[in-house]
Amino acid sequence: MKPVILLVLFFSSLFSVIYFNQNVYNKKLQHLPGEKRTPEEELAGFKVPEGFTVELVASERDGIINPIDLTFDDAGRLWTQTASMYPLDPVADIQWNDLLELMDHPERQQDHPAFKKIRELYEGKTKGVDKILIVSNLNNSKPVTTVWADGLTIPMSILPYKNGAYVAQGSELFFLKDTNGDGKADERVRLFTGFGFTDTHTMAHVLVRGPGGWIYFSHGALNKGNVSSLVSDAKIKIDYSKIARFSMDGKKIELVNAGLNNIWGFQLRNNGQWYATEANDLGYSIVPMEAGTSFPGIGNERIRSYQPVLPELHKFRVGGTGISGLAFADDISGSFPDEWKDVAFLANPITNTINAVKIIRKEDGTVTASHLPDFLSSEDKNFRPVNMEFGPDGCLYIADWYDKIISHNEVPTSDPNRDKSLGRIWRIRHKSQQPATIPDLTKVNAATLVDHLKSPSLWEKRAAWHQVADRPKDETKLLIPALVVLAGDATQHELTRIHALWCLESLQHYDETLMQLLLREKAANLRREAVRSLASFSLTAPQVATILTPMVEDENPMIRSEILRTLAAIDRADNNTISLLVKACKPAMPGNTLGGVYERNFERYLALKALEQYPEALYAYFQSGDASAQPASNLLWAAQALPEEQKKEKILQLWPTANIQVLDEPTFVWLSKLLPDARISEMVKPVYQNNTYAARYLAFALQHQQELQSPELIAMLSSPADMVLRKGNIEEKKSALDAIGRLGIKTSPEPVIEIINNTTDNKTITLALKALEVDAASNKNTFLQLAQQNKLPFDLRISALHSLAKTDTATAKQSLAKWIPGFNDEQKKELTAILSGSLQGTTILLDLYNKKRISSKAFTLSAAERVYNADKTNNTANAILAAVKKTREDEKKAFETTLNRYMAIAEKKGGNAQKGKTLFQTCLMCHKVGDKGPGIAPALDGSAERDNKALLTAIIDPDAAVESGYMLYRITKKDNSVAEGYLFEKNDRGTTLAFMGGAKIFIEAKTIKSEGFLTGRSFMPRELISGYTDVQVADLLAYIRTLK
Repeated sequence: MKPVILLVLFFSSLFSVIYFNQNVYNKKLQHLPGEKRTPEEELAGFKVPEGFTVELVASERDGIINPIDLTFDDAGRLWTQTASMYPLDPVADIQWNDLLELMDHPERQQDHPAFKKIRELYEGKTKGVDKILIVSNLNNSKPVTTVWADGLTIPMSILPYKNGAYVAQGSELFFLKDTNGDGKADERVRLFTGFGFTDTHTMAHVLVRGPGGWIYFSHGALNKGNVSSLVSDAKIKIDYSKIARFSMDGKKIELVNAGLNNIWGFQLRNNGQWYATEANDLGYSIVPMEAGTSFPGIGNERIRSYQPVLPELHKFRVGGTGISGLAFADDISGSFPDEWKDVAFLANPITNTINAVKIIRKEDGTVTASHLPDFLSSEDKNFRPVNMEFGPDGCLYIADWYDKIISHNEVPTSDPNRDKSLGRIWRIRHKSQQPATIPDLTKVNAATLVDHLKSPSLWEKRAAWHQVADRPKDETKLLIPALVVLAGDATQHELTRIHALWCLESLQHYDETLMQLLLREKAANLRREAVRSLASFSLTAPQVATILTPMVEDENPMIRSEILRTLAAIDRADNNTISLLVKACKPAMPGNTLGGVYERNFERYLALKALEQYPEALYAYFQSGDASAQPASNLLWAAQALPEEQKKEKILQLWPTANIQVLDEPTFVWLSKLLPDARISEMVKPVYQNNTYAARYLAFALQHQQELQSPELIAMLSSPADMVLRKGNIEEKKSALDAIGRLGIKTSPEPVIEIINNTTDNKTITLALKALEVDAASNKNTFLQLAQQNKLPFDLRISALHSLAKTDTATAKQSLAKWIPGFNDEQKKELTAILSGSLQGTTILLDLYNKKRISSKAFTLSAAERVYNADKTNNTANAILAAVKKTREDEKKAFETTLNRYMAIAEKKGGNAQKGKTLFQTCLMCHKVGDKGPGIAPALDGSAERDNKALLTAIIDPDAAVESGYMLYRITKKDNSVAEGYLFEKNDRGTTLAFMGGAKIFIEAKTIKSEGFLTGRSFMPRELISGYTDVQVADLLAYIRTLK
């Protein structure tokens, strides 16, 4: 294999949670950014737009150590915390597979020493050293910092409330109280436990209070949690990246959004819309995050399998892979000038900047976004902005981690460069902002709170709302008449009226006249919030139906979707509310563009998800005469919410009247799941086997293989697949070959062989080989002929030989014996890499080794392990593995020498970037840069910011720097064949692996003997640049330096 191909996966470990072999790499790193500066020296290196100034609020001199969260209480004080115990990944102490097992079985965590040690810190059974701090007197020249709570362990997020604060800390979410009013917390009330803490930097965080009595938070991509309320019987499973919310009393918890990877910036804007960031950008650097939205991300897990994914919003990239905070200048006045309205400020610790993106969601659902020049940049590479918040004074506050090391496993936990003593909080002010007194709304007379809602300051509006909601009801109910007047006053600002409505919602006061007025308002945000608030007022289903029926076809998609969420949130139904939901079950639209298509598909998802709450009411609706008024297509989609037998009953009744001639993708998915029912299978067979749409249906089956694979579907697609092979265009034929091979569809071999004979495209031949393997015994002559064709690439010939070996080992062995004398060392490695994937192949390799036709040098560690695992008692297999392991140890000892050679090349900063770009292209077979590449490995945007030593370590020894989610995943099937790659998706039905170029394979659970990650092993090949000249290495690094 040419060395350039090996570059494909080297970045899998680069932008990741890095695992270091302590014995080899635990040395002081000289490559990290510059020396520490004083706050004054750092301040001198900031650059901001004209008219803005940066001010120091607090620093390590005031006890600020590695701050993460910034939040303001209703008194105008700033709350933050120290994180000097960061990081605490249990993966550093136990094997990854063991950890996954513990994550899936929480009861076993209690007795595991490493897991238990960290959990007891989070639970408070063992005292930590971190603190929660309050910074007061912000409008004075010398703010005051006090310790409000100590003995904590990385309290990741804080939300002040009444006499205490909600705290998200590792596995726990609790409420800390100051019961005696002395300014220090003295009581902990545990609310939830069981949050995942495998990945320290994506534990539960960004607590945000929302209307309706909910608190929202984010959960990161590489954590899994079985979360339980400690004050009720509520339980929920939270895996991968999610937004969730819990009731303020801790009795309820539920999922809100799914996807992205790490959401470190999450904001409730002044108009009630939610926005969030994606740490790795990926075209989602800043996104509207309407409740129920799904995004792509690690694990590819959605709230429902039929949930649509919000499309990529923009082609530009802000740079870096660690967007860590989000803020909007959302005050009506008194903050930044008007040109900064709707600008998302993004904290970017990787590029040492504050990025700026102007984003607007229009009333038709479309989104416009433009990348503006960086709002702040720093000369100091230790400037690490990790969070931001606009304060009561309208200024932008920034939490600066201030450290050479920003990633939690960038270097070993014990590395001396990991700072535990520094941290800064900065404030950016515009010259137009005049100093003003910040009112303490916890002390004002209740009668004045309504006036405070009229303030142009968003903080003041929110603080007034909180106080109305949180003070004793005997005190605040007297405000209801004034709040009703304010919410209904068309002369007041829309944002003021929204917050007045939130106050009434908190007081659970429903005023029908006011509601009718608000629902007729022109302002869409106000109408949407009025709809959402209905769930807080204990209205009956008929009342809600009467209110919402005139609005179900509103032109604004955010209002239509809010209606559907409200119909679910009221948790009660009758024929009228069911009718509204079924009306939203309109047929899917092809594509996924904003402004119509996505919104239609999103609404039908929300409608079906809501109907799942009301199966009895839905069945009663079907049995009533009301259902006959709905289109059959709507009813078919709604029927998916019924219990299995009732669902089949209704589909058998409805299908003949629906007159469906062609299946859209969602219909294909739900219908395919019902094919095991012979009645349904026979009824829909003519549609499936309509040759006009054969290629489309094969593509649907591939796209949803993980949830659809079944013998019945395979049989149904046999005829369409055969037709496409014979009559389709070349792209359709390639897709059909892929479907046949991956799904295991048996077809006639003649058209496959004809395709092979008429093409020189290697990818097509590879797909054809996989298709012929479905019935390998009938195609062994073809395999032999392909293996003997000198014009084919070496890897294709070996793959053909491997296919032959699986059905006729003797013939394959005989053919190889004549061929192998001409193999060079690289070809022998490729031979072992391919043949070690099956029991028959390992038999051949052992024979070759015993006959001294190959040596242990031909085996990678993975290939040697596969041969060993095929028969652990075989002496030859044991000898091969032992020899390969010894070679690996020798390589590790030589690591520093090899690294120094390449470091010398890197430090010269020479090379031809254009030539390096050519070498780099193969990396895009797995990674993404901008909108290029499949993205099954980490995004490479911002690579120029990465350090030479970390970069070269990842290339030379990828196993030394590998993120848990990108470890090599191995599946051993019951026939002893082995597949290895990137874990793309896993559920009860089976596992999907992804490979270089974006190819995927699904392996059914019933065929799997064992599976799991290989601890500390990257799915990236080794020896990536061993065949490169120094000039080529310089060229490659030169191009990487252009990836800003």
